[in-house]
Order: sequence, then C-alpha cells, then structure tokens
Amino acid sequence: MTQSAHTTESDLRELRVLEQIERNPRVSQRQLARELGVALGVANACVNTLVRKGLVKIRGESNRSLTYHLTKQGVLRKAALALEWTNNTITDYITARATVRSQLDALAERGYRRVAIIGADEAAELIALIAPEAGIEVVAAVDVDGRRIADALAGVPVKSQEAVDASSVDAAIVSSSRVGFRRLDSSWSHVPLLALSGQAMERSAV
Repeated sequence: MTQSAHTTESDLRELRVLEQIERNPRVSQRQLARELGVALGVANACVNTLVRKGLVKIRGESNRSLTYHLTKQGVLRKAALALEWTNNTITDYITARATVRSQLDALAERGYRRVAIIGADEAAELIALIAPEAGIEVVAAVDVDGRRIADALAGVPVKSQEAVDASSVDAAIVSSSRVGFRRLDSSWSHVPLLALSGQAMERSAV
C-alpha cells in the first residue's frame, strides 16, 4: 500500500529518526543515514532540526561519545506521529480493500468464478483474502519466480506454474505488472490473463 498523503515524507523521516534514537541513543548519524536510505547530510539536517525543535537533546563532548535522547516533547511527538501514521495506514487499507472488492465483483459478473493469481506479493494476498466475498474461488497463487512456493496467501497455496492445472481455471489475475507473468509456459496460453481491473495483459512472450 502506498503512503497516505496525510503524512508527509518529512514527518515519516522524523518519526523514523525519533524511533531510532529511542531504540539506540548511541546511534551515529551515519547509521541513521543508512537506516533511512538518505545521504549523511540529510540525516544531519534532520537531527539538527529535531534538536532545534526541542525534541532531541545531544550529550557528550566528541563524536565518539555523543548520545541522543528524546525530550518529553520528543516522546509526545513520536507518539503523535506514530498514531497518525497508523490511522493513515488503516485508511489506506480500507480504501484499497474497497477498490479490490469492486474490481473482483466486476470480474465475477463477467463469469470468472474460478481463478489463479499470478504473483505472490502483498497485492496477491489482498486479492486472495477478498476474492471469496465476491464469489470467486482462488485455486492457487502462481509464483513464477519460485521464491514462495509451498507458502500460502490468506489460505491460498502458493505453487509453481507446473503444479497448477491451467485448464481448470476461468482466468488468471496478474497481481502486479512486476511479477514474471510473461514467463508462463504454453499450458497457460488459452487462459485469459487479466489485470485486476479486467484489462487483458500483454502476453506476447507467453
């Protein structure tokens, strides 16, 4: 799920820095930069901003002895940001769930009642979870990349393409354009290959 517009990138970065400092007061700015996936200068600027806001105090006299500590205001700010992030995430999930249900309802109305999911990612898991509500049976999640075979998504088994009888499904729903659906073998050539929106997927290499 994507980050909600209600929580800005700077807010999320601030939350992550506060969490890292609370977890490890001896964390270096280089470690912070690595954890955040940002340049050292960005981490430095973020810490300085938190100090200026009165959310973090620095103790020690040299780089080797520096420690960072959340002030009372810092603890409250971290809690507020965490709550906001959680609420936004829940809102995003509810929105995504409603969208997926609507799309699956549309596929069911077109007669696709028994399907396979191509993919074993988070989107595939959401589809597997909601499909029964739309009257769709998911026989398997097909992991073309072979990373999660023998796992399960919302109770749906993850299998290799060879382990699924392609002739037994009405369609295959591709969970994401990033999954390797173009590597499906010829036994899947007769199966409608659809995006969740119902759009036919390009299968020139199938």
